[in-house]
Amino acid sequence: MLGRRLFIVMAVAVGSMELASCGGEAARSAQTPRALSSSAVARTSKNASLAARPARPSHQDATHEGFLATYHNPEEGISFRYPRNYSLEDGDVQERSFFLKKQEDLYSEQPGATLLATVLIPEDGYPNTTFEHGSLQLVINETGTEKSCRQASVLTSSGDVAKTVTVREIAFRWSEQESETAGTKVLERAYAGYAQGTCYEFLLTVAVEEAPDPDGFKKPADTAKIMKHLEKIISSAQVFTKSATPPAESAEESTDRL
Repeated sequence: MLGRRLFIVMAVAVGSMELASCGGEAARSAQTPRALSSSAVARTSKNASLAARPARPSHQDATHEGFLATYHNPEEGISFRYPRNYSLEDGDVQERSFFLKKQEDLYSEQPGATLLATVLIPEDGYPNTTFEHGSLQLVINETGTEKSCRQASVLTSSGDVAKTVTVREIAFRWSEQESETAGTKVLERAYAGYAQGTCYEFLLTVAVEEAPDPDGFKKPADTAKIMKHLEKIISSAQVFTKSATPPAESAEESTDRL
Protein backbone atom coordinates (compact mmCIF):
# COMPACT_ATOMS: atom_id res chain seq x y z
CA MET A 1 0.00 0.00 0.00
CA LEU A 2 2.81 2.33 0.94
CA GLY A 3 4.67 1.48 -2.27
CA ARG A 4 1.63 2.33 -4.35
CA ARG A 5 1.29 5.75 -2.73
CA LEU A 6 4.96 6.49 -3.38
CA PHE A 7 4.52 5.55 -7.03
CA ILE A 8 1.52 7.91 -7.39
CA VAL A 9 3.39 10.83 -5.75
CA MET A 10 6.43 10.37 -8.00
CA ALA A 11 4.24 10.21 -11.12
CA VAL A 12 2.49 13.46 -10.19
CA ALA A 13 5.85 15.21 -9.55
CA VAL A 14 7.32 14.09 -12.89
CA GLY A 15 4.22 15.29 -14.76
CA SER A 16 4.38 18.71 -13.09
CA MET A 17 8.03 19.10 -14.09
CA GLU A 18 7.25 18.23 -17.73
CA LEU A 19 4.40 20.74 -17.82
CA ALA A 20 6.61 23.48 -16.36
CA SER A 21 9.33 22.72 -18.91
CA CYS A 22 6.89 22.88 -21.82
CA GLY A 23 5.42 26.15 -20.53
CA GLY A 24 8.88 27.79 -20.32
CA GLU A 25 9.82 26.72 -23.85
CA ALA A 26 6.51 28.01 -25.16
CA ALA A 27 7.05 31.33 -23.41
CA ARG A 28 10.55 31.63 -24.81
CA SER A 29 9.41 30.77 -28.32
CA ALA A 30 6.63 33.35 -28.04
CA GLN A 31 9.02 36.05 -26.86
CA THR A 32 11.73 35.45 -29.50
CA PRO A 33 9.76 36.79 -32.52
CA ARG A 34 8.83 39.92 -30.60
CA ALA A 35 12.48 40.57 -29.66
CA LEU A 36 13.64 40.03 -33.24
CA SER A 37 10.88 42.30 -34.49
CA SER A 38 11.96 45.12 -32.12
CA SER A 39 15.61 44.84 -33.27
CA ALA A 40 14.58 44.98 -36.93
CA VAL A 41 12.47 48.07 -36.32
CA ALA A 42 15.37 49.78 -34.52
CA ARG A 43 17.77 49.04 -37.39
CA THR A 44 15.24 50.21 -39.99
CA SER A 45 14.66 53.49 -38.11
CA LYS A 46 18.43 54.10 -37.85
CA ASN A 47 18.98 53.46 -41.58
CA ALA A 48 16.07 55.77 -42.47
CA SER A 49 17.49 58.59 -40.35
CA LEU A 50 20.92 58.18 -41.98
CA ALA A 51 19.37 58.23 -45.45
CA ALA A 52 17.36 61.35 -44.65
CA ARG A 53 20.45 63.20 -43.39
CA PRO A 54 21.56 65.76 -46.07
CA ALA A 55 24.96 65.27 -47.69
CA ARG A 56 27.64 67.67 -46.52
CA PRO A 57 29.84 69.54 -49.03
CA SER A 58 33.37 68.24 -49.28
CA HIS A 59 36.09 70.07 -47.38
CA GLN A 60 37.91 70.72 -50.65
CA ASP A 61 34.92 72.54 -52.19
CA ALA A 62 34.37 74.63 -49.06
CA THR A 63 38.06 75.55 -48.90
CA HIS A 64 38.16 76.41 -52.60
CA GLU A 65 35.15 78.72 -52.30
CA GLY A 66 36.62 80.39 -49.22
CA PHE A 67 39.78 81.38 -51.11
CA LEU A 68 37.93 83.27 -53.87
CA ALA A 69 36.35 86.71 -54.06
CA THR A 70 34.08 88.08 -56.80
CA TYR A 71 34.22 91.30 -58.82
CA HIS A 72 30.73 92.10 -60.11
CA ASN A 73 29.89 95.11 -62.27
CA PRO A 74 26.21 95.03 -63.34
CA GLU A 75 26.39 98.39 -65.15
CA GLU A 76 29.06 97.09 -67.55
CA GLY A 77 27.79 93.50 -67.55
CA ILE A 78 30.90 91.64 -66.41
CA SER A 79 32.13 89.69 -63.39
CA PHE A 80 35.11 87.50 -62.53
CA ARG A 81 36.59 85.64 -59.56
CA TYR A 82 40.04 86.14 -58.11
CA PRO A 83 42.05 84.87 -55.10
CA ARG A 84 40.94 86.55 -51.90
CA ASN A 85 44.51 87.38 -50.86
CA TYR A 86 44.93 89.52 -54.01
CA SER A 87 43.96 93.18 -53.73
CA LEU A 88 41.41 94.86 -56.01
CA GLU A 89 41.00 98.54 -56.90
CA ASP A 90 37.91 99.91 -58.64
CA GLY A 91 38.44 102.56 -61.29
CA ASP A 92 41.72 104.38 -61.65
CA VAL A 93 44.68 103.00 -59.70
CA GLN A 94 45.88 104.96 -56.68
CA GLU A 95 49.37 103.48 -56.71
CA ARG A 96 51.81 104.91 -59.20
CA SER A 97 53.57 101.95 -60.79
CA PHE A 98 55.63 101.53 -63.93
CA PHE A 99 53.79 98.28 -64.68
CA LEU A 100 50.22 99.56 -64.32
CA LYS A 101 48.09 101.50 -66.78
CA LYS A 102 46.37 104.60 -65.44
CA GLN A 103 43.27 106.21 -66.90
CA GLU A 104 45.33 109.06 -68.35
CA ASP A 105 47.49 106.50 -70.20
CA LEU A 106 44.40 104.94 -71.76
CA TYR A 107 43.15 108.34 -72.94
CA SER A 108 46.21 108.70 -75.15
CA GLU A 109 46.50 105.06 -76.23
CA GLN A 110 42.83 104.12 -76.73
CA PRO A 111 40.37 107.00 -76.96
CA GLY A 112 37.10 106.02 -75.27
CA ALA A 113 38.67 103.28 -73.10
CA THR A 114 37.83 103.13 -69.38
CA LEU A 115 39.76 101.36 -66.64
CA LEU A 116 37.25 99.38 -64.57
CA ALA A 117 39.34 97.36 -62.12
CA THR A 118 42.88 96.33 -61.19
CA VAL A 119 43.82 93.09 -59.42
CA LEU A 120 47.25 93.02 -57.76
CA ILE A 121 49.24 90.03 -56.53
CA PRO A 122 50.71 90.92 -53.11
CA GLU A 123 54.41 91.73 -53.05
CA ASP A 124 55.05 88.73 -50.80
CA GLY A 125 52.92 86.45 -52.95
CA TYR A 126 55.99 84.45 -53.98
CA PRO A 127 58.44 84.76 -51.09
CA ASN A 128 62.16 84.07 -51.49
CA THR A 129 61.94 84.44 -55.27
CA THR A 130 62.81 87.16 -57.78
CA PHE A 131 59.11 88.07 -58.15
CA GLU A 132 58.49 91.84 -58.35
CA HIS A 133 55.03 92.45 -59.75
CA GLY A 134 51.89 90.71 -60.96
CA SER A 135 48.64 92.36 -62.04
CA LEU A 136 45.48 92.10 -64.12
CA GLN A 137 43.61 95.16 -65.35
CA LEU A 138 40.11 95.19 -66.85
CA VAL A 139 39.46 97.85 -69.50
CA ILE A 140 36.30 98.46 -71.54
CA ASN A 141 35.68 100.51 -74.67
CA GLU A 142 32.14 101.16 -75.92
CA THR A 143 33.11 103.49 -78.76
CA GLY A 144 35.05 101.13 -80.99
CA THR A 145 34.09 98.35 -83.38
CA GLU A 146 34.68 94.62 -83.20
CA LYS A 147 37.60 95.02 -85.62
CA SER A 148 39.27 97.67 -83.50
CA CYS A 149 38.69 95.47 -80.44
CA ARG A 150 40.61 92.61 -82.04
CA GLN A 151 43.45 94.97 -82.87
CA ALA A 152 43.63 96.11 -79.25
CA SER A 153 44.85 92.65 -78.23
CA VAL A 154 47.89 92.68 -80.53
CA LEU A 155 51.25 93.31 -78.83
CA THR A 156 53.36 93.93 -81.91
CA SER A 157 56.86 93.71 -80.45
CA SER A 158 56.60 89.97 -79.74
CA GLY A 159 56.31 88.92 -83.36
CA ASP A 160 54.06 85.98 -82.38
CA VAL A 161 50.77 85.27 -84.10
CA ALA A 162 47.76 86.25 -82.00
CA LYS A 163 45.80 83.35 -80.48
CA THR A 164 42.17 82.93 -79.49
CA VAL A 165 40.59 81.46 -76.37
CA THR A 166 36.83 81.08 -75.84
CA VAL A 167 35.41 82.02 -72.45
CA ARG A 168 31.69 81.21 -72.06
CA GLU A 169 31.01 81.51 -75.79
CA ILE A 170 32.94 84.78 -76.17
CA ALA A 171 36.13 84.66 -78.23
CA PHE A 172 39.03 86.52 -76.66
CA ARG A 173 41.94 87.24 -78.96
CA TRP A 174 45.27 87.49 -77.17
CA SER A 175 48.99 87.91 -77.68
CA GLU A 176 52.01 88.41 -75.44
CA GLN A 177 55.41 90.06 -75.43
CA GLU A 178 58.55 89.97 -73.31
CA SER A 179 60.78 92.91 -72.57
CA GLU A 180 63.48 93.99 -70.20
CA THR A 181 63.95 97.27 -68.40
CA ALA A 182 66.43 98.25 -65.69
CA GLY A 183 67.31 94.63 -64.87
CA THR A 184 63.68 93.51 -64.73
CA LYS A 185 62.14 90.97 -67.08
CA VAL A 186 58.53 91.80 -67.98
CA LEU A 187 56.00 89.41 -69.50
CA GLU A 188 52.79 91.04 -70.78
CA ARG A 189 49.59 89.67 -72.26
CA ALA A 190 46.54 91.40 -73.73
CA TYR A 191 43.15 89.70 -74.13
CA ALA A 192 40.25 91.35 -75.98
CA GLY A 193 36.69 90.07 -76.52
CA TYR A 194 33.73 91.82 -78.11
CA ALA A 195 30.15 91.47 -76.84
CA GLN A 196 26.98 93.62 -76.51
CA GLY A 197 28.66 96.56 -78.28
CA THR A 198 31.59 96.64 -75.86
CA CYS A 199 35.25 95.66 -76.09
CA TYR A 200 36.37 93.90 -72.89
CA GLU A 201 40.13 93.88 -72.42
CA PHE A 202 42.27 92.12 -69.84
CA LEU A 203 45.85 93.36 -69.48
CA LEU A 204 48.15 90.93 -67.63
CA THR A 205 51.66 91.78 -66.42
CA VAL A 206 54.30 89.75 -64.57
CA ALA A 207 57.70 91.25 -63.67
CA VAL A 208 60.70 89.49 -62.11
CA GLU A 209 64.30 90.39 -61.39
CA GLU A 210 66.42 89.17 -64.26
CA ALA A 211 69.80 89.02 -62.46
CA PRO A 212 70.22 85.96 -60.18
CA ASP A 213 70.64 86.51 -56.47
CA PRO A 214 74.41 86.35 -55.74
CA ASP A 215 73.78 85.20 -52.16
CA GLY A 216 71.44 82.42 -53.24
CA PHE A 217 68.56 83.50 -50.97
CA LYS A 218 66.15 84.08 -53.85
CA LYS A 219 65.09 81.49 -56.37
CA PRO A 220 64.16 82.51 -59.94
CA ALA A 221 60.43 83.22 -60.12
CA ASP A 222 58.46 81.07 -62.55
CA THR A 223 56.83 83.69 -64.78
CA ALA A 224 54.82 81.10 -66.75
CA LYS A 225 53.32 79.69 -63.54
CA ILE A 226 52.43 83.15 -62.22
CA MET A 227 50.86 84.06 -65.55
CA LYS A 228 48.72 80.91 -65.40
CA HIS A 229 47.31 82.05 -62.05
CA LEU A 230 46.23 85.30 -63.71
CA GLU A 231 44.80 83.37 -66.66
CA LYS A 232 42.44 81.56 -64.29
CA ILE A 233 40.83 84.91 -63.47
CA ILE A 234 40.02 85.41 -67.15
CA SER A 235 38.63 81.87 -67.45
CA SER A 236 36.18 82.72 -64.64
CA ALA A 237 34.89 85.86 -66.39
CA GLN A 238 31.19 86.13 -67.22
CA VAL A 239 29.65 88.68 -69.55
CA PHE A 240 25.93 89.27 -69.02
CA THR A 241 23.24 91.77 -69.93
CA LYS A 242 24.01 95.23 -68.62
CA SER A 243 21.63 96.76 -66.10
CA ALA A 244 20.32 100.29 -66.58
CA THR A 245 22.06 102.91 -64.45
CA PRO A 246 19.50 104.72 -62.22
CA PRO A 247 18.93 108.45 -62.93
CA ALA A 248 20.80 110.98 -60.80
CA GLU A 249 17.58 112.21 -59.14
CA SER A 250 16.61 108.70 -58.06
CA ALA A 251 20.06 108.06 -56.62
CA GLU A 252 19.89 111.29 -54.60
CA GLU A 253 16.40 110.47 -53.35
CA SER A 254 17.57 107.04 -52.23
CA THR A 255 20.45 108.63 -50.33
CA ASP A 256 18.03 111.02 -48.60
CA ARG A 257 15.81 108.15 -47.54
CA LEU A 258 18.76 106.31 -46.06
